[in-house]
Amino acid sequence: MGRTRRHEHALVIGAGIAGLLTARVLGPNFTTVTVLERDRLPAHPSPRPGVPQGRHAHALQAGGLLTLERLLPGIGDDLRAAGAPPVDFCAQGQLHLPYGTPPPRTSGILIQPVSRPLLEAVIRERVLAADARIRIEEGVTVTGLTTERYRYQHRVTGVHLIRGRNPGAVRHLSATLVVDTSGRTSHLPDWLAALGLPRPAETVVDAHVGYATRAYRLPVGQAPDWSAVFQPPYAPHSPHGCFVIRVENDQLIVTLQGVGGHHPPTDPAGFDAFTATLTGDLHKVLANLEPLGPPVRYARTAGRRLHYHRLRLWPECLLALGDAVCAFNPVYAQGMTVAAQQALTLGELLSARPQDLDGLAPSFQRRAARITTWPWHMSTLPDLHWQPEPPRSLPHRTAHWYLDQWQRLVPQDPRMFQDIARVSNMLASPLLLAHPRHLIRVCRSAARRKPQRRSQP
Repeated sequence: MGRTRRHEHALVIGAGIAGLLTARVLGPNFTTVTVLERDRLPAHPSPRPGVPQGRHAHALQAGGLLTLERLLPGIGDDLRAAGAPPVDFCAQGQLHLPYGTPPPRTSGILIQPVSRPLLEAVIRERVLAADARIRIEEGVTVTGLTTERYRYQHRVTGVHLIRGRNPGAVRHLSATLVVDTSGRTSHLPDWLAALGLPRPAETVVDAHVGYATRAYRLPVGQAPDWSAVFQPPYAPHSPHGCFVIRVENDQLIVTLQGVGGHHPPTDPAGFDAFTATLTGDLHKVLANLEPLGPPVRYARTAGRRLHYHRLRLWPECLLALGDAVCAFNPVYAQGMTVAAQQALTLGELLSARPQDLDGLAPSFQRRAARITTWPWHMSTLPDLHWQPEPPRSLPHRTAHWYLDQWQRLVPQDPRMFQDIARVSNMLASPLLLAHPRHLIRVCRSAARRKPQRRSQP
């Protein structure tokens, strides 16, 4: 990444993980990269208003951890030094499925449990240290785009922004390239409409998942024999789930999940009662731990995919990535990995066309969309079956049936456990689940088994 810089000024909207990684790949290609952030960033790792999920459990998937190492070599060592080592998904994590729990086994599939504030702080420090031309401007809110006519279309030339909460103090900031990484709160569709451009089509899938999270202190000698617990809700009979991780500073972050009207309570007694409905020993483990505060709630979990790649009039010199393009149901922990992969792809595109930004924007949006395709289908397939009227098309019913067969077989089949772990951690395509060996196993098992109903949670 030590090439001569050929473009003038890049603007990145949002200083979250997607924005920081985007700034990292833009740095070698621009004289200046300015990251515009609405929040005042904390001096030490702590939750902030612009990241409402900052208090909830996070873990970077194995595919995301590998991508992060490519973007910021050695960052895994930094996280380990900060008290957040990676863990083996299959050996140190418990995966509770509707039909059983696979026994632990070494897999080499390393995930990164870590608090969101620490992960963001470590990435920010590394990005700013890696390139002096990257800077963050805090306390500013972008309110729109500026453009000029260019070859029968628009070219973005900068942004309008305000500092603090003073709407009368609008100023303009020029740029050669603008990248929106502002996440679920992105106003890009409105900005495009204000320019007379069409809004993108969007797809929304909402399983109405609600979270409640509470942190606990882990005393020396009382840590459980696992580092993470995953119990995803599963339609139609298992509306309760959880995501639990051991993180830095001897903390256990417990995020309870409920679908539809089954949201976990936020009062301490109700929170404890909810844990008793889950599989495994979590309820017993928590009974001996000291809470570090009351439970906190989050319920903005709908999956939302904006089809920017289909717009024929996409402006030049404007990019969007991360949750600003595709926001996943956070239950599946896909967002950070997808954002890292999109940032890496942007860096590769810039390296391939070092002197010319023409055509970069539509080309990148098509590639960004391809990156989201499989994760989107993997997360929305189960979510669609929580809808009042689940899809009845043959492809959806077949895919849901096949996933159900996998849920039945994984607890007893180490090879299937390994492969579904690789797919869910974005190390392999979901096509791996249709390997002939697995197809035969599923069909034989289904032929031998009589229909049976899952027990209530």
